[in-house]
Amino acid sequence: MSELWSLGRLLTWATDFLRRHGSESARLEAQLLLASVTSLDRVGLYVHFDRPASPAELQAFKALVQRRTRGEPVAYILGTREFFGRTFAVRTGVLVPRPETELLVEKVLAFARSGEAHTRIVDVGTGSGIIAITLALELPEAVVVAVDVSDDALAVASENAERHGVRDRVRLLRSDLLARGPTGQGVVDIVVSNPPYLPDDLMATLPRDVRDFEPHLALHGGPDGLAVIRRLLPEAARVLRPQGLLALEVAGTEQGRALLAELGEEPAPGGGSATTAPGPAPAGDFEGAQLHDDLARRGRVVTARRR
Repeated sequence: MSELWSLGRLLTWATDFLRRHGSESARLEAQLLLASVTSLDRVGLYVHFDRPASPAELQAFKALVQRRTRGEPVAYILGTREFFGRTFAVRTGVLVPRPETELLVEKVLAFARSGEAHTRIVDVGTGSGIIAITLALELPEAVVVAVDVSDDALAVASENAERHGVRDRVRLLRSDLLARGPTGQGVVDIVVSNPPYLPDDLMATLPRDVRDFEPHLALHGGPDGLAVIRRLLPEAARVLRPQGLLALEVAGTEQGRALLAELGEEPAPGGGSATTAPGPAPAGDFEGAQLHDDLARRGRVVTARRR
């Protein structure tokens, strides 16, 4: 690459190179990586399409592209990821935020804005803190406890809380689920979690950038994916007030329906919605459980109310 390379030529080269190495979003990834080394946004790259890249930009860009071809997620390479219209720090040790998780946040916000006072929130397995911090930003009256068993994750979450100016309303706590969380019964309005939920069969088929780089502790949910959720249910029931909300992300429609059954709900045939089964949930803790579809019409979020 010693000859003259314009930004446009670099984009074309990198897109083809990444695609040949298995990237399904090669053009977007090339844009993001080149934008990072040129201090331009994606629109700016096209405005300056014919601008020659400097030798330093060439060297830096080539190094980033090579990292991506080895499977490293773009979010880790750049150190940031967008979520709910905001930029969050992301690095090894936390999951890369997915757009599907925005549905989980939307369901919590809908409940919190439903007219009652819903200001006490616990985010279980907070990771980079995207859920807890987004809720604190969207609900200025809320106080959020964000728990995680990983010190690395809590460090990233602390950085993000500082970045977004909500460190005074997001309390970070090292805990295995709610073992060291809020004490007392009925002291929380909302328990939300994007827990480890991938079953054994899906763990075995993960793409390289997930399998080799993202933390398995935050991914693997046991043989059927529900092991961590089963542990969380009685702990969430303990801290939630009557009619408080439990909101959980799940792996898909099949797993979501299995969870509905465990909560005493019978899924309606052919859809993601749920109808109440005759009789209470197994432990009598929750009612009105529902499975909500994401934009791809896959079951993605289960919500239930504390009985």
